[in-house]
Amino acid sequence: MSEALISKIKIVKEYFKGFTNFLELEDFRSFLLLTLTSQVPMNIMAQLGLGGNKNVINLPYSPDYKIYYHKINLMSSSSLILYAKSDPITNEFVLEKNDELFNKYLNLSEIELAFRGKEKFLFPKISDCSILEDSELSIKVDDLFHNFESFISYTQPNVLFVIDAEDVSKPDLIFAFNITPQLPKKLDENVLQVDVYLDKDRKTRDINFLKREADYSLTFLKDIKEISHAELYTSSFSLVIHVKSLNKPI
Repeated sequence: MSEALISKIKIVKEYFKGFTNFLELEDFRSFLLLTLTSQVPMNIMAQLGLGGNKNVINLPYSPDYKIYYHKINLMSSSSLILYAKSDPITNEFVLEKNDELFNKYLNLSEIELAFRGKEKFLFPKISDCSILEDSELSIKVDDLFHNFESFISYTQPNVLFVIDAEDVSKPDLIFAFNITPQLPKKLDENVLQVDVYLDKDRKTRDINFLKREADYSLTFLKDIKEISHAELYTSSFSLVIHVKSLNKPI
């Protein structure tokens, strides 16, 4: 392995230093968009069997930690927990997709794009006791891409995660989960594979959506204000999720 590649992998691992099994999202809007985007076949949640009936969307809430969260059971002994801190957005258990509450978080174009086929939303309240347990995940870089176009065209992710660098001299880390089945070599080994790109140009700063055309050209969008029916068939969209922290919710 070349010194240059070793150096890049070292940078990626620095971002995940101290990572256990938690990814904190910026807010409930990000959590809602992630949940809606993740109900299509080619994504981490659907591939791991999260969600069940695609016409019914679950938005679990933990009153103990005041978080909306998803727990993804991995093939290893650990789980990956994606969460956003928030007070309860409703006291109802069931909401229809046309409930005006969602207008507070998404505009009409985003609702049209994301809510296709969804009918009801459930808001179960759960005390997940496993959150109390320490569970350290080791991040393994599967593919490291050398330009952003290669990353997007090859992996075609529905969801991109970004850790924005605080130091202006460092690149942003863009990654997607690679959940190709991989049995742990040891019983206590907890490995999570990621595909990564180190973005020196900070292409996704303040960006929430990525539009991919049939000719592989990319358009970076802060939000989706207008979208034609033709675009739904000729373009693909990726949700860009900016990770707020790798901290536990408590």
